[in-house]
Formats: sequence, C-alpha cells, structure tokens
Amino acid sequence: MQTTATAAIDERFVTVDGFRLRVLTAGQGPVVLLLHGFVVSADDWIPTIQTLATAGYCAIAPDALGFGASDKPGGAVYTLRRYADLNAGVLTAFGVEHTAVIGHSMGGKHALATTILHPHRVERLVIVDSEGFMRLPLFMRKGGSLPFLGEAIAALSSVPFVVNMQLRAAFAQPDRYITPELVARGHKTLSDPAIRNTMVSLSRFYDANDLHGSGLWPRLAEIRQPTLIIWGKEDRLFPVKCAYEAKRVLPHARLEIIPNCGHFPMIEAIDHFHQLVLAFLQEK
Repeated sequence: MQTTATAAIDERFVTVDGFRLRVLTAGQGPVVLLLHGFVVSADDWIPTIQTLATAGYCAIAPDALGFGASDKPGGAVYTLRRYADLNAGVLTAFGVEHTAVIGHSMGGKHALATTILHPHRVERLVIVDSEGFMRLPLFMRKGGSLPFLGEAIAALSSVPFVVNMQLRAAFAQPDRYITPELVARGHKTLSDPAIRNTMVSLSRFYDANDLHGSGLWPRLAEIRQPTLIIWGKEDRLFPVKCAYEAKRVLPHARLEIIPNCGHFPMIEAIDHFHQLVLAFLQEK
C-alpha cells in the first residue's frame, strides 16, 4: 500500500552562479535537500516531498543543472564540484544554513560531493542506490570523448525498445511499474536535444563527474555526518556489492538493504523507504 500524503508542492526558479534552476518545495520545519538521479528530475521525489512535508519537514528538491526544467548549458560546466556548489547555492537562495541531504543514483554522488565540499551545510546524509561505487572499465570512462561516439550512444538510448530495456533493468518487478506511458515519457525525455547534449557532455567530461577522477574519492573518509545507505537488493544498474563498498569507505554509515527492490526504492518500496528515512531523520 502506498503512502497517501498530499502536501501542496510549490515550484520556484532560483538563479545560482548564473544558472536558472527549477526547485520544488513543500512543508515547514527542519530542511531536507533531495537530489535526483540521471536523466530524470525532481519530480521523481514528489511522493517523498509530500511525505516529508506531512511529517513536519521542509523538503527542497532542485532539478540538477542539465536536467528537468533547469538550465542546460552543455560543455565542461558539468562537474561534481559545480553540482556541489550549486546545491549549496540553492540552500543559500532559500535562506537555509543546514540540511539533511538525500541523494539517489547520480544524486547520491552529488550528495557525497556536497557533504565533502560544504561539510558545514550538511547535518545528515542518505544515499540511495548511489552512483560512484562501481569502477567502470577504461573504455566506458573514456569512450564519450571519442568523436561522435557520445552522440551515437545518446541517440540510441532514446529508441523505445532501448528505453524499455533500461527501465526493465531498473525494477525488480518491472511488469508492476513499466507502462507504455512510462516508456513514451522516457522516449520523449531522451529525444530532447538539450537532454542529449547534457548526456554527451557528462560522458565527454567523465573524470570531472567521477569520485575518483575528480579527486574526491580519498576524501570520503572525511565525512563525519551520520549516514544512511539504502539499497535495493535486486538493483541491476548498481548491484548490491556497491552498497557494501559504500559501507566500507564511509566511516559513519549504516546500511539498509531492501529485498525485492531494484534501483528505485522510493518507487518500488515506497513505504519501507519512507519509514527508513523518517526514522533516520528523527534519530538524536
């Protein structure tokens, strides 16, 4: 049974470091910053935003630069360090000094970078099926810098058959969650030239967006904030072995593995996910 919280969500646009970012907000109370994954947007967090707001928190969820309705400048502007600075800038734009941070997939990597580079802004950290704990082969890390290869991969990813295949890999129970409408929405997003440009740019400047390549990997040990790692046991995009690697390198982390769940715990195990998050936020 899914959570039925229905707190009203506001949409705002803020300018941070010259970039216009779309931000969803709801609720009043201690702040929770929600960072979404690759290609999607803050809309993935809407049920969680509503749940947090109903539970007495202020949820803030930006569309990351290059995604959703935020600016999509392309090129070398996409780096882990810039994403961390933009996240801190969003907090400043809303008059927030301190926050808990929850990051899913790519957003988990952004949450880690934000915590390392702006430690005084982050009180608690949750990473969910996070990117960054699986070292890709060299050809996958460097292939995007080859002429036209990044563009070809981005174009291929928008083919409906490929969209469906990617979605099926993301869920433990794909037939429950994948609909023709979801595939069509994925096709539309991935066919957007601006989104494709973001994908190509992130591939071309892979090292600047990688925990190892950016030099941030050794600094994971600096994270002293209480940390919760949530992982779907059946995640086929970032297998559960990545969760154990995250637990190994994060000194103050607790690991919760959700059975019968894939890459999107906040969708596929929504009640369990929200219970874990709220209990963690309420710990003294």
